[in-house]
Amino acid sequence: ALLAGLKDESDPQQRSTAKTGQWWGLVLFVLVLTTGYYFLVMNSGLLQLELETDTRTVFKVYWPNNAGNFSERNMTELLIEPGKSTYSVRVNNTAKIDSLRLDPSEKTAWMTIKGLRIKQWGYPDYLMRSQGDFENLEIISGVESLTRHDQGVTLQIKSKDPQLKLHLPSRERLFSPLTDAIDAARLLSVALLAIAGYFLFRSFFNNSYFLPVLGAIALGLIVTMALISDFNTHPDEYVHVAAGKYFSDHTLPPKVGDPAITETYSVYGVSRLHSGEIIYLLVGKYLRLLQPLYLEPFFLLRLLNVLLFGALVLFAFTKKDFRFFLLPLLISPQIWYIFSYFNSDAFATCISLLAAYELAGKKSALTSLAFSEQPKHTWIKIAGLGLLLGFLLLLKQNFYFLYLFLFLYFLWKVWVLRPSWNGKKIFRLTAVLLIGCSVFASVRLTDAWINDFNKNDLMFKARQQFADELFNPDTPIEKRHAYLEMRQRGTTLKHFLAADRWGEKSFRTSFGVYGYTQYSGSFAYYDYVRSIGFGLLLTLIFSIAYRGQGAGIALLIISAGSALLLIIVACWHAWTVDFQAQGRYFLPILPMAAVLFYHCQRIIFRPVFNILFFTLFSLSVYNFILVGLRDIGKYGM
Repeated sequence: ALLAGLKDESDPQQRSTAKTGQWWGLVLFVLVLTTGYYFLVMNSGLLQLELETDTRTVFKVYWPNNAGNFSERNMTELLIEPGKSTYSVRVNNTAKIDSLRLDPSEKTAWMTIKGLRIKQWGYPDYLMRSQGDFENLEIISGVESLTRHDQGVTLQIKSKDPQLKLHLPSRERLFSPLTDAIDAARLLSVALLAIAGYFLFRSFFNNSYFLPVLGAIALGLIVTMALISDFNTHPDEYVHVAAGKYFSDHTLPPKVGDPAITETYSVYGVSRLHSGEIIYLLVGKYLRLLQPLYLEPFFLLRLLNVLLFGALVLFAFTKKDFRFFLLPLLISPQIWYIFSYFNSDAFATCISLLAAYELAGKKSALTSLAFSEQPKHTWIKIAGLGLLLGFLLLLKQNFYFLYLFLFLYFLWKVWVLRPSWNGKKIFRLTAVLLIGCSVFASVRLTDAWINDFNKNDLMFKARQQFADELFNPDTPIEKRHAYLEMRQRGTTLKHFLAADRWGEKSFRTSFGVYGYTQYSGSFAYYDYVRSIGFGLLLTLIFSIAYRGQGAGIALLIISAGSALLLIIVACWHAWTVDFQAQGRYFLPILPMAAVLFYHCQRIIFRPVFNILFFTLFSLSVYNFILVGLRDIGKYGM
């Protein structure tokens, strides 16, 4: 009864614990912010660097542990690059250490450190700028030359693991942050702001209307990216557009290897026209319809993806029951990026969210057909749902894991609701299944017939014919791209995850990497997202474990199990076939999360969840604007 969208929407236990939860939320919020401000700002050091370099690389800063040793646990890192000169990063309490280790690069590089400043509340600044100041900097290993001069110190690095040691002088404390009147006032101000912010958050998050409002903000950013970015500055946009353009003049799918579709093949020798996705047929007819506008095809196709996201936001404004299904789209700028240029992932995400809503929503058309005795507009609903099912079955292969989740979820819902079935209800559902399967079968059988029921062999021959040498199956494995078939080359799974960092790269490309992965945020940004996202996940898990009862826990297991299975298979494919660390492969997790959020919206510990969610949304806006929109290649420039 505590889960939303099922039986009873009002629960006495929910009301009785509401006020208690509100006050505990306020106390927790104030404690977290004031404690965090003290330890992260007042009781830690800030390292500010001014440097120039000729290489885009990683600058690492280590501080010693209690035993005086340096390790990866006590480390922070910066991405440095040509054209940028000022950097800052938080380090440990510098008053308690006598040295730092600096690893200025991970590759051959030249750089000049013009200035270094360490700041910490209650202590005088430590500034290095003159030639004499840099006498405290010495080489440990890996640095070919260190030249001190009036402009700072110049380093010549020709190894992958250069190390420097920076000796820190002892500094006397000027005042204690807890006893100084100014800093005590700062801490009190943080507490007061926390209280004010808490009640402001409560008023904003008082109902689910905030979700489409935030969705409208994301839509504005998506429109901006679609308008200002140049063609093919986004991953594989050219092959997606070429596939869509083919169907503007054709209705039947082409035969594999047809000379007319040569331009649709990628460097892998693979064409999107052979993927079996329905999106390219639909957008081809869309292009044909809008041909009189004489606009660039890529722009029209981007507009379609923008309209898809806009339709989801509009649906959330008008349909209260759908609003929590929008929530997963608002936690990552990568999702907004997917909707800002043409690809098949945006359509798949839109269709899968609608399908998840139809299956889970209490006021959806499918729920009406399955559980109502006399639903309105029965045949219109059956036809629409049948078409939606057909489109759902004609998505990318990674969405097959969503099919597993939806099947398990349907069994879970039947177990929870224990509905009474009759002939009319079964007939309606059977009609939906028949229409959906008919759409799927007609597309697949037509494609198989055109390719003489031998499509796999023809696709392999196409790879031999159209793939570049580095990706061609006829090229000896030792001469193919290093990221292909890594397991067969002898790369262990441990090395694949630890050294090649598939997991970390997949995480980052799930939360804000743009272009062909060349535009990314700072390391601190991804660390913040990781911490806040983990906190959001823990809040959800603890809420379900505490108040979700058996049904909620079972739904959590189904959702987490399906998502984990997708991640494991993606990892296996990247290790054994092609190293593809791309977050878009995890998009099927969004409708899984949407269903979980929807049913658990009434049992989530709202104060903590809302604060973490809004923080994640704010970080996403920051990343999309200051990384994506700033760095992406601009149209006409």
